[in-house]
Amino acid sequence: MSRAMPALMALCGTLLAGLFALADGLPTAPMPKVVPEAMQDKDITADVKDWNSAKFAEPPSKFRAGHVKSRSFDEKAVQKTADGFTVQLPSKAPVPTPTVYRDKVYASGGFHSKEFYCFDATTGALVWAVDIDDDGPTAAVCDGGVCVFNTESCTLFAVEADTGKHLWSHWLGDPLTSTPTIANGVVFTSYPANGGGGLGENADPKANEKGAAPAGGAKKRPPCSHVLVALELKTGKILWQRWIESDVMTSPVATEKELFFATFGGVVYKLNQKDGAVLSAVRTRATSAPVVVGDDVYFSRRTDRGGAGCPVESNVALSPKTGEQRAAGGSRDAVYLDEKVQRTNEFAKGALALDAANGFGGGAPLAANPGAAWANVGYGNVSSMQAFQGSRVLHMAGKNYSVMGDAVVCNDPKTGKELWNHKLEGDLKRQGGFLGAPPAAAGGHLVMTTLKGDVLRLDADGKVLKTWETKSPSRFQPAVEGGRIYVGTQDGKLICINTGDKALTGWPCWGGNAQHTGIGAAK
Repeated sequence: MSRAMPALMALCGTLLAGLFALADGLPTAPMPKVVPEAMQDKDITADVKDWNSAKFAEPPSKFRAGHVKSRSFDEKAVQKTADGFTVQLPSKAPVPTPTVYRDKVYASGGFHSKEFYCFDATTGALVWAVDIDDDGPTAAVCDGGVCVFNTESCTLFAVEADTGKHLWSHWLGDPLTSTPTIANGVVFTSYPANGGGGLGENADPKANEKGAAPAGGAKKRPPCSHVLVALELKTGKILWQRWIESDVMTSPVATEKELFFATFGGVVYKLNQKDGAVLSAVRTRATSAPVVVGDDVYFSRRTDRGGAGCPVESNVALSPKTGEQRAAGGSRDAVYLDEKVQRTNEFAKGALALDAANGFGGGAPLAANPGAAWANVGYGNVSSMQAFQGSRVLHMAGKNYSVMGDAVVCNDPKTGKELWNHKLEGDLKRQGGFLGAPPAAAGGHLVMTTLKGDVLRLDADGKVLKTWETKSPSRFQPAVEGGRIYVGTQDGKLICINTGDKALTGWPCWGGNAQHTGIGAAK
């Protein structure tokens, strides 16, 4: 499909999204127990329920299928190393977090690619490889013998984990910037309502912005750019859908019965998994996917006031029962969320090139609602939105850990006191983004990748116990399973490091498991 889009269209999209955010996000009530003078929150639960009521049109429900076919692979691309193996994938483009499942490791072919791979998790030998008809595969999630992944353009694929056989797929819309979640036999993901999916069911995109009813007397759409959809894992059958105001940030998070997620617009949602009932929605300038631990929902959020010279970010805890927030970590200047800085650095230039190579020469399209992302987290390219992981909290042994720009930070979640921080190497403003990815938990330690190209093992007190120098930068969380660390790199490599320590295990994919609860082996 053609993606030619004038720069003016992208600019209009950004401006329109910003206007919507302003119209719906004005502070109305103080936020309790958070950093003093923090930006006020707004409970929009009633609004979200209204958007999903009978007064508005339903989301599209008929999607064309994608295509999958077997592909060959040069065995010479797999190189044995002293402590594992390295696979150089053909695209040499950023590879997100690998997924380990049933002694196999699954990897995207990279943002530029239309490829997906499965290798033996121990030897690196190819198990299967497939060509798909859309580029930019995300990280995969696997359960019940099925692996699912999105592509930025524009399809949700489900394949048989052992063989790569195509089971089902839906061309949902262009672009997709989040990673799917699996829980209780159901797949949860998001897509742009005006992204071209729906086999013609979509109304004129401008009707959504203007609030006007489509021709023919059909119901108008709510002021929402995206949809959260639940599908049966084995068949792809749509179970329910809900309108949301912007795209899901990184991935939804599933607990036993509920689904939590944050959006690029900064809203934290809580839905009932079974039927999609909207339980709560708070516009709170969230800047990371949430982590649910007991009665607390931990996430990072902006707490700067309007007109501040630099964004400020804090870790907070939200009580789903009372709706109140409390500080779960100190505040830090967050140049890594500053739109002015993030539009001009090396990461931004790389993101523009990645987007252009995938057909977005005019910038992220209107359907992606990039204005919401630019205003809240400082990133708004398709590639940078898909790669965004933020200062996501890792809860381990009663403490919270996160990478906040250029430092690993440990906080006491009960008092909010910062216990220690470990500075990472690099130039935050010049290089852009974060200097390290969110840490994984394994063996009571932190395992993390860095933009410098190192993989670090830290103890709970912040001491670096081991450094593996890969020479390849990474912006994605590693997977850790069976004593091996698996890394996707910015230059298109899948790297396996055999640590020889079987205690390093229990974090097989982004977020720790297919539900992305972020606790995995950290309990």
